Amino acid sequence: MSVRLVTVDAVTLTRLGYAAAVSAYPDISLVGQATSADEAVELVNALSPNVVAVDTHLPDGDGVQLAVKLRSEHPQLGIVLTGPAEDDYIFRALEAGLSAFLPRTATVELLMSAVRHAAVAPASFTAPNLAAALARRRARAAALSPREEEILRHLNTGSSLASIASQLRLTESTVRTYVARLYDKLGVHNRAQALIVAAQHDLL
Repeated sequence: MSVRLVTVDAVTLTRLGYAAAVSAYPDISLVGQATSADEAVELVNALSPNVVAVDTHLPDGDGVQLAVKLRSEHPQLGIVLTGPAEDDYIFRALEAGLSAFLPRTATVELLMSAVRHAAVAPASFTAPNLAAALARRRARAAALSPREEEILRHLNTGSSLASIASQLRLTESTVRTYVARLYDKLGVHNRAQALIVAAQHDLL
């Protein structure tokens, strides 16, 4: 299978690196390079690539948000997110339904492997550090305090923070603090993500 790749990265040296790397892989063609989110949308629509490699930091927006937009508009498009080697980005890519996440320090071989994977299985997620990141998330989830577990159960019922505060006889500010700690331990950013992770780890 011949893979048509578009990259989205604002850094000139990174774009040159992509071009040099792809030249050694005859089954992958670099058909376009964008430097911004807006340019990326135009290129994808114009060039119909198999795979897009998107960096997390773009001059006109969040690379994850761009990837989510591309996923919604092009369900069969392979999308590889690249960025700092942080668990948060791995989980954001996973939860957004992307094809892969690679840290910027990944080898060329890993990058090209991720591009090939994204081309043939765009809905199947892969990341070199996924198992370790999941283990760290499980360890944090296991460390929830009894109060955090209680608040998690209330979140699962759909209760507002004000309602939770009233039921537990706490101030709303205190509940917000507990919720923030809960999200941090679960490695999530909102209630929906917290409930998904909690269900995955049998916390509900």
